[in-house]
Amino acid sequence: MSQAPYAPPPSAPERQPKPAKFGALAWTSLILGIVGVVGSPVLILNNLTAIVAGVGAVLGIIAIFGSKRVLAIIGTALCVAGIAITVVVQQQAVEELDGILNGETNQGKVSDASSEPEAEQQQASAGALTWGKRYTWDNGLAVEISAPTACTPSEYAMPQDVVRAVKFTVTVVNGTEEAFDAMMLSVGGDAQFNGSTAEAIFDSNGECGDGGMEAATVMPGKTFTYEAAYSVGEQPGEMQLALQPNFGGDKAVFSGQA
Repeated sequence: MSQAPYAPPPSAPERQPKPAKFGALAWTSLILGIVGVVGSPVLILNNLTAIVAGVGAVLGIIAIFGSKRVLAIIGTALCVAGIAITVVVQQQAVEELDGILNGETNQGKVSDASSEPEAEQQQASAGALTWGKRYTWDNGLAVEISAPTACTPSEYAMPQDVVRAVKFTVTVVNGTEEAFDAMMLSVGGDAQFNGSTAEAIFDSNGECGDGGMEAATVMPGKTFTYEAAYSVGEQPGEMQLALQPNFGGDKAVFSGQA
């Protein structure tokens, strides 16, 4: 009697590798984080890369609960860093732009009017700059403003119905090596009386003058003087005159009673 052939026992089924949970999200977060960090210092790109980094951060947070946890944490950290760098860079850019548009104030030297350059002493307080003082910019250009005097606008002066007018004598001293257009001081400046705008008076045929709009070229080493009048309140108060020699330059802010 023949014996039945021996049948081998069935082999155990091979284990299939477990798919990585959220693995694609972790890799995506890492890539977006790298893009966010690389693009964050570039002003023309960092708005876009910050959005990309924000998306990457969300994906990375989700992927942290998956199998590629370390990769997800690195990607999330890079995304957050990219956003933070973008915020800092843009804040610095805004501050620099404000400085360019508005200029700093009273960063030059203050001295008595008509004093020699070696006698000028830099003052820390903006209040030190008042009538009868000289303000000198770093390039050597200087300006003086005399104490105000009363003037009476003519019937053709603008604006009309001025309650009281005061006039200042402005002296420009060009200590630079280049010619300077005196009109730049009028265009870049502003006037205030008791915290409100003081309107310039244009009175070319009267004693108040033509508002200080003097288109005069001051050569190196030369001086130029012009007058500027403003409409102020009936009672004396604090007057402030700001002069700026160029766009974005340091402003010389004179203040005192008028």
